[in-house]
Amino acid sequence: MRVMVILYAMGRMESVWGKDALEFKPERWISERGTVKHEPSYKFFSFNAGPRICLGKEVAFTQMKAVVAAIIHNYHVEMVKGHEVCPNVSVILYMKHGFKVRIRNRWT
Repeated sequence: MRVMVILYAMGRMESVWGKDALEFKPERWISERGTVKHEPSYKFFSFNAGPRICLGKEVAFTQMKAVVAAIIHNYHVEMVKGHEVCPNVSVILYMKHGFKVRIRNRWT
């Protein structure tokens, strides 16, 4: 038997993420102590799971953390008020209208 998993739908299922599944809540990934909260690979399937897990997953996460740390350290980032944030349904998920932000250098 073959099963098709639709990642876009799975990432928005109330049965997996709760009643607020459609809300942007970065705090979902942060524990009460302020550390990164572990979620099973089968729940967040972007890098696959089990024996077929993506070999570059750890490198991707390390690079992401380094970039985010540099941005947060050097800049003040604020979302443009009134900007509509909605996903574009595609093989590679991205925001339909982009993500408009205002960036100010912290040191000037």
